[in-house]
Amino acid sequence: MKTFITGILMVLLLSSCAHPKTAIVHITIKNFKGSFSIYNPDLRYDLTKKKVTGVLLDKNQSASYTMDIDQPSYLILYFLSDKFFNYSLFLSPGDELFLSADFAKKNNQVTITGKGSNNNQPEIFALTNIDTQPFKGDKTPDRVIAAINKQYLLNKSILANYIKANKPSAAFIKNAEINLKYFAPDQYYEFSHNNNLFKSKEELKPWLRIQDSLFATIKLSNDKALFAYNYDELIGNFVMREAEAARMEYRSDSITFYQQWFNANPEQGKKIFDGTQVGLLHNMVIDKYFSGKAAENAYGQTIKFNFLKVDYPAVTSMYDHFKKEFPTSAYIKGFNVPIAEIVRKQQKVINNNTIFVKNNGTQLNTLNDVLALTKGKVALVDMWGTWCTPCREEIEKNAVKLENHFKNKNVNFIYIANFDIAREQEWKKMIAYFQIEGIQILANPALTKDIMEKAKSTGYPTYIIIKKDGSYRTTSAQLPVNLQAKIKEIEAANL
Repeated sequence: MKTFITGILMVLLLSSCAHPKTAIVHITIKNFKGSFSIYNPDLRYDLTKKKVTGVLLDKNQSASYTMDIDQPSYLILYFLSDKFFNYSLFLSPGDELFLSADFAKKNNQVTITGKGSNNNQPEIFALTNIDTQPFKGDKTPDRVIAAINKQYLLNKSILANYIKANKPSAAFIKNAEINLKYFAPDQYYEFSHNNNLFKSKEELKPWLRIQDSLFATIKLSNDKALFAYNYDELIGNFVMREAEAARMEYRSDSITFYQQWFNANPEQGKKIFDGTQVGLLHNMVIDKYFSGKAAENAYGQTIKFNFLKVDYPAVTSMYDHFKKEFPTSAYIKGFNVPIAEIVRKQQKVINNNTIFVKNNGTQLNTLNDVLALTKGKVALVDMWGTWCTPCREEIEKNAVKLENHFKNKNVNFIYIANFDIAREQEWKKMIAYFQIEGIQILANPALTKDIMEKAKSTGYPTYIIIKKDGSYRTTSAQLPVNLQAKIKEIEAANL
């Protein structure tokens, strides 16, 4: 079975030779069949690039990777193979390391040489996170916190022994100790929030007590911890989870939500909040818990997260606020141009080939009502929602391509937005942004329920092909959608 192989590389890199503000890692791997990618934290400053990028090995199974950073940072290698490999490096400006590994040998026979090798001997690789999957579903936190604390003490001992034996640099020691300090809070916070979705406040009390005790040992807003991996992960998780908790509060008790977060009555709060829910929640969480460089970093991470999730209203609302707070931030150079393009697209109007059903389709209650709109034609029904990340991703990637391919070929496209009936304005803005054509329906709960039951589907997006005779079936193309396979399915239905 293939597994992901994770290595954490604390690095500073540039070209084929290392310069004072750069470093380079040369990697040679033997007896390895697979591929690997690299997580580059410095790509946080480039909005359009994902932090994880693939790396090609040459015919000698070698590669060099370069970054241009003026202080220690980390890089994560993900290997996809039938073997597991986990390794960490730490580099300072001017370092040049040579890493070799032989997957046919015991422990993959990892060796590290070159400038900075005292910070990167294989013993340090034993520092590791913990597999929390065995505790999934636990009703109390006892087992998982015991395991996390045990691993923390083991990591602490490994680090102390490594420092004594290898005499690493002061920069290495400082970073490693910060990373260790945030180990337990990061591991526990991520697991507890994944494990406790939809639990009652009473059920959450023992979990929150431990979270509070762990957070009491750290600074949540810590400018000195920005380049420690565990801190970086904790902050990213924290902003997302706390914003989601606030949104759940909004859904269950909007009056209290508006009062607590905006000091406003429901009418005033609705005007402030409804247009850019996600972006505004993220702003509120960051402003409440973070300041200084930590806040700047949290904003940069979260804006990029929303960009990659195709949540452009959140991106623009957050970025406007961010620029006012941090006008000289390093993020602005890599964010300005793509966000300006988003703003330009947000000014677009609805396409002339877009058709809104009477009353936005809110009076349609069954799939049969939808079938009546497309008699005698093949149709593709897209069950989506403005709130749905994979829906937005697929629409941006494939909707216009599909519509152009089948233009003048007697095929209808029916977009049915679900759980958006209270967000008509945002729904129409998104249709204009993506320049979606075809028939547009804003589903009421009855229509959503009927279609999803008949399609035997529970997830979004769901795609349904309607044939000319009115028969229908869900498409076999699953996420991520293969566009050519989807085209063939529609063409087959149109024969």
